[in-house]
Amino acid sequence: MLDFDGSSNDDISSTYHGTVPRAAHKKATKKKTKIIVPVSSSLDPITIGAKRPSADQIKIVGGRGYDLRQPIPVKYTAVRERFLDARKNFWTPNDIPMGEDKLQWNTGKLTEAEMWLFKTNISYLTAGDNLVPDNLVNAIFQHITANEMRQYLRWVMAEESNHVESYLFILESFGLDEQGQGQIFNLYQELPDLVKKVNWNLTFSNKVVNSDAPLGSDEANRALLEDLLSYYIFEYLFFPLGFSQIFALARKGKLRNTAQQYSYIWRDEASHSSNGLWLIKQITQENPSVWDAAMQDRARALVNEAVKLETAHAHAVMPDGGILGLPVKTYIKFAKFVADNVCKNLGLKPLFGIREHPMPWISEYELNHEVNFFEGRVREYQTGTQLTWD
Repeated sequence: MLDFDGSSNDDISSTYHGTVPRAAHKKATKKKTKIIVPVSSSLDPITIGAKRPSADQIKIVGGRGYDLRQPIPVKYTAVRERFLDARKNFWTPNDIPMGEDKLQWNTGKLTEAEMWLFKTNISYLTAGDNLVPDNLVNAIFQHITANEMRQYLRWVMAEESNHVESYLFILESFGLDEQGQGQIFNLYQELPDLVKKVNWNLTFSNKVVNSDAPLGSDEANRALLEDLLSYYIFEYLFFPLGFSQIFALARKGKLRNTAQQYSYIWRDEASHSSNGLWLIKQITQENPSVWDAAMQDRARALVNEAVKLETAHAHAVMPDGGILGLPVKTYIKFAKFVADNVCKNLGLKPLFGIREHPMPWISEYELNHEVNFFEGRVREYQTGTQLTWD
């Protein structure tokens, strides 16, 4: 019999002869549900009377409750400055004449091994410069909740498109028709070691895209961090190693125009990798729980995996042990040297202990400052149309 206060003098369990109905113990079993507020998105509807965002609200990822469309306030000034610097240094492939390389390509100046190295090189780099913007669009962008970073990443996408145009321009300048170009661009899909290397990065992109974790949660941030680490390795290790193959040819007076194109691409990629490192550090600073011992061990494991992939790549594109001026052993040592720098930059213990740069000559092809460059000299410039060569 029920009293008015809801209590009963009868044994409820004996009355129902089995499982007690959930409603009967509603008060006892009710749990508080954590409400997860969605992170800010550029797709959020506009609300009349909404307040302007404040710097205190803004987070690099997982920010909530403010309008992402507004470019101020700028909380992360270093990112804003990086965007402005990159905009000043925009260039186009047509700025660099390709006549010397065209002559060498069409008059048999390259050995068979050098031709193979070049073809596989430009094929992989073209795929790579497609991977980066695709990863930004599909995996990264939805997580970023600081307008200045979103603005810079849009510029990165434009630069990567310019790099792809550079590779296309190089092959077009050699006089290759669409079929000839297509055969070269397709090579990365025909070599198992290059396929494995491309798929390595795609694995992390897809993990972020397919995650059901709420944006801004630790689980989502861990997947994001792994992806960012893989692409930091991509731009800091894979790209420079790839460029070094062509720089080695240029040191012998071959494909020097192509090497000039690559030097400008390298400058862009250096900025991208610096931004990637900054982004990783900022995320871990604002979300320290994701940068635990397990994630740090994972980061070192990713670096080690990358060196193994680069080693296999080297043997696939230089099957005879290298070319004149670029032995595979030296190339792999360079990969390990760069890998140790990746670890140091992340505050991690180096993996290989390579302290001396195995290929110091590669710095001749950097364009960060006024440098001697082949037979001429290139000076820093404001736009691509202001290139000055002595």
